[in-house]
Amino acid sequence: MNIINEIRDYFAALQPGYRRLNSTGEYAAYVIKDNRLYGVAVPYADSDMISEKFSSCRMMSQEMFIEGNQGTYLLLVCYEYRLRNEFATLCAQFTDPGESGCDRKKLISDPRAWWELWCELLGNKISEKAPYAEIAEMLVLDYLYQKDKTIKWTAKESGSHDIESDTRSFEIKSTVSRYDAEITITGQHQLYSERGLELYFLRMEKSNSGVSVDDVKEQLVAHGYDAGLLEDQLISAGFEMGSGARKLKYKVLEKRVYTVDDKFPKITNDSFASGHIPDSIKRISYSIDLNGIDYKAW
Repeated sequence: MNIINEIRDYFAALQPGYRRLNSTGEYAAYVIKDNRLYGVAVPYADSDMISEKFSSCRMMSQEMFIEGNQGTYLLLVCYEYRLRNEFATLCAQFTDPGESGCDRKKLISDPRAWWELWCELLGNKISEKAPYAEIAEMLVLDYLYQKDKTIKWTAKESGSHDIESDTRSFEIKSTVSRYDAEITITGQHQLYSERGLELYFLRMEKSNSGVSVDDVKEQLVAHGYDAGLLEDQLISAGFEMGSGARKLKYKVLEKRVYTVDDKFPKITNDSFASGHIPDSIKRISYSIDLNGIDYKAW
């Protein structure tokens, strides 16, 4: 029996648990299944955690107890059981060791390269979440936290502003444009705070000499920011531990800070004669060109 047929048979008949594939010979591979997902797993000894998502599929590294031993495995799983026959084709390529195990070694050495290639070949190039905005917020968070331990990253709690302290509010905007400094404001509360508001603007570019989400996380934790809280905040933003997006690096080309006062262009409740936005207007979104507005470098 070839690999794909064996996988399809196991998908159809396997109860929650695992079963070793005979078709992969000495290169161990398993069909796995539970009430939420089904897929395949291969031994994975690398310490680099993997967590990638695309559509209803996921590739991840995970500790599992298989054949009497606890170990780390690389999993390719799907959450849509109705697609099991089609998904089996992808699982067959994932588990096939190739001649003398060459394909298995290639997979284990760089799982993300395998993942990205197959997502492209299936007709949908991965749209990886660009992390520069997250890095910008974390860099400002780190800068402010070193001076004020009451600083909180409230953007991840659906707050009106990205960062809050006991005495002030902070909004962070970033761009990868080389020259433009246009920002988008969503809502009448984003540029309003009774305690005073500062707007930080960072111009960034992708660069191996820059910093990643994981790099800035280490900086924040080293400065005393709660590691568990920070990890929860990153997960809520869509950056799970092991995600390739957390390793992409950006460097900062320019850093500005603006005081959002009466001179700063904005639309708030105070912009209307009645003192509040008309009831029939549910949402306000507008753009501001920061060039020409006074700022300080930081």
